[in-house]
Amino acid sequence: MRFTTRLLMTCAAIGAAGGLLLIPVNNAAAALAKVVPLAYAAGIGLYLLPFVIALALLRRPGVGVLTALIAGLVNVPFTPYGFSAVVTCLMIGVALEIPFLLSLYRYWKPWVFYVGAGAFAALYSTVSMRSLGVIDFTPAAQVAFVALLVLSAVAGTWLGRFLAARLERTGVVRGLARPESVRQAAEAPESASADATA
Repeated sequence: MRFTTRLLMTCAAIGAAGGLLLIPVNNAAAALAKVVPLAYAAGIGLYLLPFVIALALLRRPGVGVLTALIAGLVNVPFTPYGFSAVVTCLMIGVALEIPFLLSLYRYWKPWVFYVGAGAFAALYSTVSMRSLGVIDFTPAAQVAFVALLVLSAVAGTWLGRFLAARLERTGVVRGLARPESVRQAAEAPESASADATA
């Protein structure tokens, strides 16, 4: 797909705003992750928020990954994680985009967002349980950790979609956002023609 100047600027704005949001989140995570891993798990949805907003608002291939790259770069000088913040953000952006990629970016229904969030949460919980020492906790604490992580990812996805819908109603992305499905695109050819000229 072609990234127009307007699309790039929109991704940059969302990525920069998301990066600013993630600076205190990353600093809090650095302090809490190994000390209170359950609190860390409960806040994981905040990491998904800017990338869900970009995907839900623009509904175009690559916007989640591009926004994630920008947000990660914003965090490099301001958090203890340095360049690993870029890797973390890109990992989330890719995980959220995979379900859309599998449909060749033709369907943007709400459930697809939650599949991506759930896949990320499941994968990340297996990695973080070991790195944070949760693997040594009681089985009940391990279940609580995974449940909090998944619920937080789902909540972050819901909030991201809610905020994207509010932004879209302002008309700020008129001509940029694609329809939610191929059927919807066929029913609105005038939107498709406006999109082609953007």
